[in-house]
Amino acid sequence: MDEELAQALEAARTVRFDALASSAERARLAACLGALEGFDLRRARIPSQMAFWINVFNAAVLRDAPELGPTSTARAVQAFFEKPRLKIGPHAYSLDDVEHGVLRGNAPKQGSRRRPMKPGDPRLEHVPILLDERVHFALYSACRSSPPLRVYEGGRLDSQLEDAATDHVRRTVRVQDRGAVLVLPQFFRWFADDFGGKSGILEFVAARLADEAAIEMIDRRLGDVSLRYEEFDWTLERT
Repeated sequence: MDEELAQALEAARTVRFDALASSAERARLAACLGALEGFDLRRARIPSQMAFWINVFNAAVLRDAPELGPTSTARAVQAFFEKPRLKIGPHAYSLDDVEHGVLRGNAPKQGSRRRPMKPGDPRLEHVPILLDERVHFALYSACRSSPPLRVYEGGRLDSQLEDAATDHVRRTVRVQDRGAVLVLPQFFRWFADDFGGKSGILEFVAARLADEAAIEMIDRRLGDVSLRYEEFDWTLERT
């Protein structure tokens, strides 16, 4: 089933976003997601559960994004991620459940202290043993500030996550004032603990920048670098 979902997601992501709602590719994607209700994760042989959950998240966003209009409020976007919209085996999941409950090891979402899943929740069986902070660059949110939509494969997951993280860092991070200021996407503020705080963020970014001169300027400052964050643009992608 995970292979079928990946194939359907690959087909759907080639369709122009503004034409997706009425496309055959979206219907196929919806059928694959619907079939997950009969999918037993405990018995299935999945090369990588992390790749499976990333694809599930991205597929659900792509399937359901037409619910959001071009003038959706911040609260409407928040509700979109909070609403249960997936049934995998006997359990219901919201997008927040998948992102924060499963992929982030049941960590509170930004601005909250509450964990998505309570102790004893059977869905916790599927949480990866270790958090991979690069997952933040793999999750698609159908908006302008989102990382691009990709399909992930169990056998290539490590290299694919590294490509996604490196591409996003090089596309969005700016080094200013001779290394004194680093301008970053909001992911790093929202999930600073996932990256190990300020020092971890600096190390993560410097390891992936292409500009050797900028890296050297950051290194010379020995952590004396101010972090600034770009506003996250939730405007729905249209093409």
